[in-house]
Amino acid sequence: MKYILLSFILCACKYFSAQTLQPFTGHMEAYVGGALQNAINPIDTGFVDVCLGDTIVYVATPDFYNSLENTGSGYSQDVNLNIDFSWTIGGDAYPNNDTILYVVNSAIGFLVNLTVTDQFGESAELMSKIRVGIPPNFSGISVSQDLICAGSTTQISGGANGEGSAFTIPGGSFGSSQYFEGLTYLPDGSGAQYEAPITIEGFSASETVTSAGDLTQVCVTIEHSYSGDLEIWLQCPNGTTVPLVNAYGGGNGAIPGGNSGGGIYLGDPIDDAGGAGPGEGWEYCFSSVLNDIGPMTQNWGNTIPAPNYGNGGQSVNPNNIYAPDNSFSGFIGCPFNGEWTLFVQDNLGIDDGYIFGWGIDFDESIIGGEPGYQNTLDSAWWSPNPTIVSNLGDTAIIVAPEGSSGSYTFNVADDFGCIHSTSVTVTMNPINAAIDLESIEGCVPMVVAFDYSESVGDSFYLDFGDGTYYTGSSEAENISHFYSDAIDATAILYVSNGDCSDTAYVSINTNAPTTNYISDSAFCGEAYDWNGQLIYDSGVHTQIFEANNGCDSVVVMDFAFINNGFDLGFSANQQLFTEPPYAVQFTNTTPDLENYNFTWNFGDGTILQSNNLNVFHEYTSSGSFSVSLFATDLIGSCSDSFVETDYIFTTGESSVHEEGLYFYHLYPNPTSKKIIIQTETSLQNEFVIHDQQGREIMKGALKGKQTEISLENLKSGTYTIQIEGKFKPRIIVKQ
Repeated sequence: MKYILLSFILCACKYFSAQTLQPFTGHMEAYVGGALQNAINPIDTGFVDVCLGDTIVYVATPDFYNSLENTGSGYSQDVNLNIDFSWTIGGDAYPNNDTILYVVNSAIGFLVNLTVTDQFGESAELMSKIRVGIPPNFSGISVSQDLICAGSTTQISGGANGEGSAFTIPGGSFGSSQYFEGLTYLPDGSGAQYEAPITIEGFSASETVTSAGDLTQVCVTIEHSYSGDLEIWLQCPNGTTVPLVNAYGGGNGAIPGGNSGGGIYLGDPIDDAGGAGPGEGWEYCFSSVLNDIGPMTQNWGNTIPAPNYGNGGQSVNPNNIYAPDNSFSGFIGCPFNGEWTLFVQDNLGIDDGYIFGWGIDFDESIIGGEPGYQNTLDSAWWSPNPTIVSNLGDTAIIVAPEGSSGSYTFNVADDFGCIHSTSVTVTMNPINAAIDLESIEGCVPMVVAFDYSESVGDSFYLDFGDGTYYTGSSEAENISHFYSDAIDATAILYVSNGDCSDTAYVSINTNAPTTNYISDSAFCGEAYDWNGQLIYDSGVHTQIFEANNGCDSVVVMDFAFINNGFDLGFSANQQLFTEPPYAVQFTNTTPDLENYNFTWNFGDGTILQSNNLNVFHEYTSSGSFSVSLFATDLIGSCSDSFVETDYIFTTGESSVHEEGLYFYHLYPNPTSKKIIIQTETSLQNEFVIHDQQGREIMKGALKGKQTEISLENLKSGTYTIQIEGKFKPRIIVKQ
């Protein structure tokens, strides 16, 4: 079986070796932005002129004029089955397909290489070029004053005829620059190596490095917390190496010798025992022709602080281009095409680092003999803006921005149809006078809070409008001011900021209160209506009137009810008693009884409120008693009293034996809310309160020596209280 298989392989090899190759012609086409016309001019090997962001569809259209499909003999050359397409644009490889999509993302020239290979190795190569419209250098466009006051104008230099002074269009090139990206941990210590290759294509197979300047520069983005660990070198496709940084001076290194950088950092690293993750990588570049300083290993003192992760430790300055430890002339004879590999070896443990990427640049003059290209100006203009107040002959504009700033855009169109723009911003001086206060109207004395904390400036001056000021403030704040006098004025806040100023205003209208004194009187009997306020008593009364200006006026009235007398009088059916019972009927002889409320005092401690024509009272002891009649009008505005001194005289034996009664105090009487019963000894006796008709209104029990009884639920009138035991009944007058 092994013999049969070997025979087949030998036969097959003989067949393939005898196969006649079928030459063909390569073609490529390019379609920009969905257009239907091939954009390569001249065809196949010319230029495609595009702008940043444009999309190009490249199509390989080889002419297989010897193919089986065209001649009926030979072998198949079918683009869908047995043809390979190798595309590179700017050195980047694209999928094996007859059609690829490319998005222009850099403003440079690109070489487009296409190699078409059939199943037996016959191939055809083509190279075309992409020319991208290069953005102009707008450094000549400037503003005379980029921070101005509100309402001011400024001049922006630059205009449609400003090429060469306001702007220039740089030339484009087809330089070969390759970059490897990707965060990679540098293996730590004991000779551990990092390596990353970049594949270079686009040169002819025979082209080699002929001078140190062919390799323009190599740049490495790296962070490491101990440069004395490291050796960094570059290897070309044939294996030749050139050391970039030989910082390790110990044994077992990859490169002999070495000048240790010790604890000097590379980048802004996390300086720890390792494992805390990446710090910040800085890009270090090496060149034998562009360097502005010698090798890094001879310039360890050229450092700056590592501010973020390195806690201010000293790190090699990345702002210089260093010479490699050995010249790039060591690469003379190396082919351009192939893998160029960067190596980093860490020879000591503990300190670690990270590679973020590296790149390699070749001299553009060695790429296909193409010297570059130059865009030309088609037109230039300022975008319309309503705050452009004049155009000075296409050399400058005068602007008056509004709001916080103004943005002005200058545009350049090149011969590729690409439009490039730059914007100039004119900022308004950040000044603002603002008082968070509405107009003030009120009555003095008053305190007003002036809150101008939202104002913006570097100096503040406040005129309160009453002849006083607040000066010397350098910060916006919130202050209060006391107004003591009536004024009609304006408070003004003055704010300055550099050469600019702003003001804010608040109207202040304060008034002093007024007090007027008047007097008046009225006859008793009806309430006095004073502007809706009903007055029932003589005395001083006050009303406050709110004015439109926020200041109240006060009117004080001394008022008196005029009492013209009630003509009080009463009579008794009997005044002299020589034996009990001492029952007396009193008759109220006052005219117009219905106009008054009456209270009787019978002189023996008994008080009775009654508006009846006749009232009855029984005296329980002998003596001489004065009787009083007190009256108020129905609204209580006036009162009158009438007293008959020693009006009732009783002799003989009392109907109630006084010595058999217990004594107690009852107060206040008359009362409006409550009465208090006070006894000499602590009692729990029951009590009952009756109205004038003898009905029981309330009952309860005494509580110790002093009992408080609420009468709030009783109507005004006369009531009798009786305490259980030998207690004399008493009269309660509820007002």
